[in-house]
Amino acid sequence: MIYKYKNAPKRSVGENMTITDLFAEKEKTMDFVIGELDGFHGTFINEKNTKYYYILNGKATVTINDEKGEVEEGDFVEIPINAKHSIEGKVKFVIICTPPFDIHSEKII
Repeated sequence: MIYKYKNAPKRSVGENMTITDLFAEKEKTMDFVIGELDGFHGTFINEKNTKYYYILNGKATVTINDEKGEVEEGDFVEIPINAKHSIEGKVKFVIICTPPFDIHSEKII
């Protein structure tokens, strides 16, 4: 199956993030969305999903538990289940969640 970015639904997530739901089907084993962030997205803990970020362009600071790192185009980030995490910057990035994202399993810190 082919999923077209230009046809995918877009939505705001907080004040600074837009998500394009490229592949977000709950009955699948993962979801794949594109995030566009300009600012701070918040600090979260997810009790169900491992998240992966692939940076398409821009720069950001990612914090996972007590580790902080700068990311830029081409970098890849793994956020394990139950890790406290945040992202801040001006960046466009792929977000993959496995299993598919469940809003009820994510806590805002």
